[in-house]
Amino acid sequence: MKKNLQFLLLIYFLFLVIEGKTQEGNYKFENYGNQTVLLNGNVTGSANDLGLTFYNPARLALLDKPSFVIAGKAYEWSKYSFKDVLGTSIYLNTSNFNGIPSIVAGTFNLKFLPKHKFAFAIISRYRSDISINYTSGIQETPEFDPIENEARRFTDLGFRKVLRDEWYGITWSYPIKENFSIGLSLFGSMYRKNGMSKVFVSAERMDNSVVSYSNNFSYSQKTYGLFLKMGLAWRLSNIDIGASFSLPFISVKDKASLRSEEFLSGISPEQDYFAFADPGDLENKRRTAASFSIGAGIPIGKSTIHLDGSWHSKLDRYQRIVLPEGVAEATNLDPKPFEEEFESVINFGAGLDLYVSPSLKIISSFSSDFSARNSSVNLIDVIDQNQSDFKLEDDYWHFGLGTDLKLKWGHIVLGTTYSSTSNTVVDDIDIPDGTPDDGTSDVLTKIKFERWRFIIGLEIPILEKKIKGLPAK
Repeated sequence: MKKNLQFLLLIYFLFLVIEGKTQEGNYKFENYGNQTVLLNGNVTGSANDLGLTFYNPARLALLDKPSFVIAGKAYEWSKYSFKDVLGTSIYLNTSNFNGIPSIVAGTFNLKFLPKHKFAFAIISRYRSDISINYTSGIQETPEFDPIENEARRFTDLGFRKVLRDEWYGITWSYPIKENFSIGLSLFGSMYRKNGMSKVFVSAERMDNSVVSYSNNFSYSQKTYGLFLKMGLAWRLSNIDIGASFSLPFISVKDKASLRSEEFLSGISPEQDYFAFADPGDLENKRRTAASFSIGAGIPIGKSTIHLDGSWHSKLDRYQRIVLPEGVAEATNLDPKPFEEEFESVINFGAGLDLYVSPSLKIISSFSSDFSARNSSVNLIDVIDQNQSDFKLEDDYWHFGLGTDLKLKWGHIVLGTTYSSTSNTVVDDIDIPDGTPDDGTSDVLTKIKFERWRFIIGLEIPILEKKIKGLPAK
């Protein structure tokens, strides 16, 4: 019965999409620092705000004036839409308006290390909350194949993915020469990822008997660990050049759990079933790619062009969370539901600080953001015959435009960024419904994502004069 219900393809599809859309395979999706957000992270060689703690710590020693950075008011509007889901007329969409990941950072000096520069930073590395809901209402003609003698049906689906990754770090930088510096940033990471789904389908037959199917699934992963970033910065004549290297995640502590409930009733005593599992303290791991970035800031008159390129390493296939032996068989789950693999990717971008007056610059930029995710996470094996991986080709393009207004007491950064991607998902899934395979695609869904971000950021120089114990400039 379960394998013959086409609506389960919708469950399968949405699991894949939501699991893949957490942006962990898109390395330029988030940026930190006021100007850096508008420059879309193209600042490895030319960061001028304390976003440098993330992009290139060596730049700290070359800053003329240390600043305290406040991310200010920053909001985003985003929308996912799914058209013609699985070749049907179903249209799903979800939109959100909320705050975006941000940074709070400042600098300080130590009297016994006069040439050394230090900074602290608190960064919301990832912060996303994606949910999709679908309620059919009472359907006398279901979108998917009806069961035998079905008169009407009600379907209710809900999916949610929450991701939080908070970084707390310290940065050190030292000028080897007047025009050359080195730097390190050490960040502690508090990472949490939760996913859930709820599925309820009830069908009434002509004889008034009822068939019900429900599936509730949830999981949680928490990890604590370290990230280390190293940087080099040069100032050659009036051109700034920088390079940075990031090591993979170093795990200190991790924890994972899941809960699976699946029930089918109303078919027959032989076909009805009851499946439940609630294992805790599961074996799990978090893996991230090593990366290398290089960039330059090239002055043209009083304006500056920012160029940037980055490479992220490949991650071989691994299990993010491992199911205990016997759980998959008892709950109809895929034995490897949290399998991941990431390709090596190269991204590039450019930005422009256009000088208008001593108090005003216009900032514009673009950046590629190619997806590294190579295979999906198949949370539930609803179609046994599907042996092919489902690749989520979310290749984004990011654009930024805004102003940097210089005042006596600091800077105000105003602007917006726009990101988008779209693709058509086509996959061959063999539905065991007795229909001969004609070679056509069973799955055809159009996916589109749009995001607008609105930034009001502040930078207040020489704040350390007012902080007790820190030397004045």
